Amino acid sequence: MPTPLTHDDPYALGGYRLLARLGSGGMGAVYLARSATGRTAALKTMHAHIATDPAVRTRFRLEVDAARVIGPVHGARVFDADPLAETPWMATEYVLGPPLDEAVSTAGPLPEAAVRALGALLCAALAQLHASDVVHRDLKPSNVMITAEGPKVIDFGIARALGDDRLTRTGTAAGTPAFMSPEQATGLEHTPAGDVFALAGVLTYAATGHGPFGSGAHADLMYRVRHAEPDLTGVPPALLPVLTRCLDKDPARRPTTDELAALLRPGQDGFAGHLPEPLLTEIARRVGGVWHPAPQRLPAPPEHALAATLPSSGQAPPSSPSGPSRRRLLALGGGSVLGVAAAGAGAWAWLGRQDPTAPKPPAGPASSTAPARDLLWQEPVSYADPLVPPAPLTPDGLLLVGEYGVKGLDPATGAAKWADPSVYFMRRTATDGTKIYAVDYTLDEAEPLRVATVDPATGKINAPFGVLKDLRAILYGTQLLCATADAVYLVGGRGTHTRDGFGKDQSWFLVKVDTRSGGRLWEVPLPARPDASPHLHFLSARAVGKHLVLVQQSAEREPRLVVHDALTGRALWDKPLQSPQPVLNRAHLAVDDRHVYPSAGELVALGLADGKPVWRFAGQTPTARFGPPAVKDGVVYAVEENRGMVALDAANGTLRWAEKARTVTAEDLAVPPAVGISYVYAYDGASSALVAADLRTGAPGRPLKAARARYFADPAAKRLIAIGGEYVAAYPLA
Repeated sequence: MPTPLTHDDPYALGGYRLLARLGSGGMGAVYLARSATGRTAALKTMHAHIATDPAVRTRFRLEVDAARVIGPVHGARVFDADPLAETPWMATEYVLGPPLDEAVSTAGPLPEAAVRALGALLCAALAQLHASDVVHRDLKPSNVMITAEGPKVIDFGIARALGDDRLTRTGTAAGTPAFMSPEQATGLEHTPAGDVFALAGVLTYAATGHGPFGSGAHADLMYRVRHAEPDLTGVPPALLPVLTRCLDKDPARRPTTDELAALLRPGQDGFAGHLPEPLLTEIARRVGGVWHPAPQRLPAPPEHALAATLPSSGQAPPSSPSGPSRRRLLALGGGSVLGVAAAGAGAWAWLGRQDPTAPKPPAGPASSTAPARDLLWQEPVSYADPLVPPAPLTPDGLLLVGEYGVKGLDPATGAAKWADPSVYFMRRTATDGTKIYAVDYTLDEAEPLRVATVDPATGKINAPFGVLKDLRAILYGTQLLCATADAVYLVGGRGTHTRDGFGKDQSWFLVKVDTRSGGRLWEVPLPARPDASPHLHFLSARAVGKHLVLVQQSAEREPRLVVHDALTGRALWDKPLQSPQPVLNRAHLAVDDRHVYPSAGELVALGLADGKPVWRFAGQTPTARFGPPAVKDGVVYAVEENRGMVALDAANGTLRWAEKARTVTAEDLAVPPAVGISYVYAYDGASSALVAADLRTGAPGRPLKAARARYFADPAAKRLIAIGGEYVAAYPLA
């Protein structure tokens, strides 16, 4: 449980305010943290004195990747991370439940039905890792969190790709001796069969309260793991043959995760239905406790308190002398009801709708306080790659969201029409407004890069219409940039596959593919990347008429605005996007048929053909800064620091209107305005709302109570779509 912050703990990291300590060790510390929107997270950091070791820093990055691969269902959802920061950090969902070792010490060994359900769900978690060629290597009771919806696997500090021994030398053992496999204890390759061995140890502990090889000195434990028979005393008789087979010293004789799940045969009830009442009570206590004040250096922001929605004790009120009812416990512990909604990816929306203690916006017109009905719907989505700004795509009324698994949503209701059943790390999708395109993905290094359409009714990838035989499908850095009715633009590479970014022997190309014939229309070489560089070649792209407009980044991550002749691929001009703003703030593209409007702090129009300035807007002061612009119907919209929204004539930069002065912080300049039907919207951090201005006059409209996110207008559905790293939501569009 949380403990107070120490005097030398940082105050904030990555936009998260640190509230308390959750744990610490030789590698780093884990904090309870909260974002400005009310999202509660577990924020893991690495000690600065070891972050200078490249191998340790690489291991941290691999841990982030593995946590993202396992996804939010079987693991803690990754909200954000920066492995390259001076103090590397990763923010994940704060899992509302105890680790398995604390669950067993609190409620005793689990009943057989619960052990079977636990095992089957952990098999699914490991199968998802193994499908991406990742092994956990440190599965143990303290790394399995128990929630009312199911277990979550955490701590991927020594997880790695199959066959990758760069961070663990052959002949050495990494892991926890009491739960490692014999081959791992000997320093040999740890395969998925090793994770199955560890899983059997975890299930033995869950059923009996002790591990299969006891406790003691590391050397003794490793000897028993390699040579002794497991101690299965107390294991239910029906589970004995199953666990015995999993604990076989020979990896070849152990079942696969699919076979083990079938052998466990869990019941039909939900996971919580198998858990004992004391454990459900503990889960409910932790749900309430996430908002319960604790002695700490920095208290939780009062605007995010839940005093009116949870009892002051942080526990559910008893419905009988024996404790809270099972239904009440599930309401408190279930991730989809309150657990995730209040403390996970959806905290911003849940608080925005139901928090009666939130402060009111500053005094203003009577309409300045938006009613709770503003939020129309909200859906969780898979992680969206922070290097590629997400965008809603609406062919045939579909909203495409997600990065590791694409969802097709109805923008009017949020109902899922389909979800991509495959979880592939670098899949890219694009649309021309009518068809959806995908760069197909395979785990086979020998397979060529394939381009296909996606069935909008089912989300399934159709047979490829283009096969680029000299480009590899599995390379990190493959991107599908954008599409038109005639062509798709992509990045493809040649060379040996690596799992850690780019390879020094790889060569990369910007390619145009004909959507009718599948033929390659042109190919332009791209700069080489240093070995293991994680920085993609392009951050955003737009094809407009005869021009392909790109935000390209160097190996050092510095962005440049580059325009190519879309017919020949020839580079027409290239300018640096120099600005003190973060890289991703500069990645937004605003383009019309004559100009491109860069996102680099100033408000300027550059000619598409030659990159020369056509006009420049000075603003109220010579040093005025602007957020990324948006352009629609001959008008350019942007947010000016300490002024608000401005609207300019796209042809000559003449000011049409300006919002009445309001406080605009640097954080409010991160994303472009969203241009709707009658109003243009921009986020105002001071009032925690979307302010609206009439498109023609700039007159203020009714603000929307909403969270900080990137917003897009969908006029056909009359929805204002919010895209966050792990969620999509909708508000009414006017």
